[in-house]
Amino acid sequence: MIHVEQLTKEEREQILYNHIRLGTQLKEFKTHIKPFLPEVATHKHFSPEIARRLGNKIFTKKLIHSRDGLDHFVIRPLELLCEIIRTLDAESKSALALIFMRAGTLTSPVEMTKDEQQAVTLLGGSVGGIRNALNSLNESLLIHPFQSGGYVWRYKHPTIRDAFAMLVAEDTELMDIYLTGTPIEKLFREVSCGDVGIEGVKVIVPTSRFKAVMKRIEALDIKNEDNERQLHWFLAHRCNREFLSKYIKRYPQFVSSLVVWSYLYAISEIDVIARLHEFGLLPEQKRFEVVTTIRELAVETPDSGFLKKDISDMFTPSELSDILEHVRLTLLPDLNNHIENWRFNYRSDDDPELYFDELKSALKDYRNEFEEFKDALIQIDTALADIDVVIEELQHELPEDCDGDDYYGRDSTSSGRDFSRSIFDDVDL
Repeated sequence: MIHVEQLTKEEREQILYNHIRLGTQLKEFKTHIKPFLPEVATHKHFSPEIARRLGNKIFTKKLIHSRDGLDHFVIRPLELLCEIIRTLDAESKSALALIFMRAGTLTSPVEMTKDEQQAVTLLGGSVGGIRNALNSLNESLLIHPFQSGGYVWRYKHPTIRDAFAMLVAEDTELMDIYLTGTPIEKLFREVSCGDVGIEGVKVIVPTSRFKAVMKRIEALDIKNEDNERQLHWFLAHRCNREFLSKYIKRYPQFVSSLVVWSYLYAISEIDVIARLHEFGLLPEQKRFEVVTTIRELAVETPDSGFLKKDISDMFTPSELSDILEHVRLTLLPDLNNHIENWRFNYRSDDDPELYFDELKSALKDYRNEFEEFKDALIQIDTALADIDVVIEELQHELPEDCDGDDYYGRDSTSSGRDFSRSIFDDVDL
């Protein structure tokens, strides 16, 4: 993988020169853009893929041959790709759609399911036409590599998939293609199931397509913690009551699988639980279990995250008062032991300040809640001062930083280039 930021000016120019000189552009085009190529090579948004597209005439049909035109080409490649795809014939669009629906990899020779045939028909495609289109797009928008024992069709670059996704997302008649082909992590960021009042959402999925979204979710490996967090965030922030109601009915074990533990602010499950409660979809037994667990965490951790409005709204007034009273009478008189336990569990490779930040933050939150109790304020202030003493002691125990220098520079002055002329002087010959 090429890291563009590590390329020297000469390496950038050589990449651009090779793509222009050896590409499919006519001599007239090369001559017109030659004066602007040094600026393209040094542009902060330059990449080898930009150079490749500039050397291929399929990508430059609407390019204005000027400094501003090339600047636009480099800065907004996605917009230009959208324009290119819009100008393609129906068969070529259908070919791109088919690869899109196969998550970016289409086995070759091509065989389509009934659902895929129906989808590409909406774009005006046919089986025979798509096969011809795939070959015509080879090495421009597509590639045809041999992998895993057979040939496949893939996008030449990931931004081509992104551009196609933008186009199908604009057309509600093509929603099935979008919902089928868009990677699930992008769906979570781009759609909402029902109108939940989010500004700038790319697609509002109607009720008739809720099952299509759930089908995509079924294929998600939620044993992966990151996938699980993304799913929880999506359900908590981008789904209306109707979708969540249908979701928990389709997956009756989902609610019982949601658990809470220390540091509520970082737990994705609690956001889903709060959302279900907001919509009246959280069973009372589950709510009571969550409240009971949070009451324990408030003292044992201690965790003040329950004071956040979305979470505290799940409690009855008496439950909230009970938790705070539990904290005041159980935690505060025992803060010395809590500080000692935290110190005992400290690891020498941790930053003492960061390590104790969670504890200090919780105590400060509780201080705000107990302003009318002088004894509570004294207990908390004393504990905060004691924590600062412990932090200072631990910092003195840390090993001193090494002064070694791990930086190795690269001398780009010995490349042998003749800087009296530009590498692009003969790019149009």
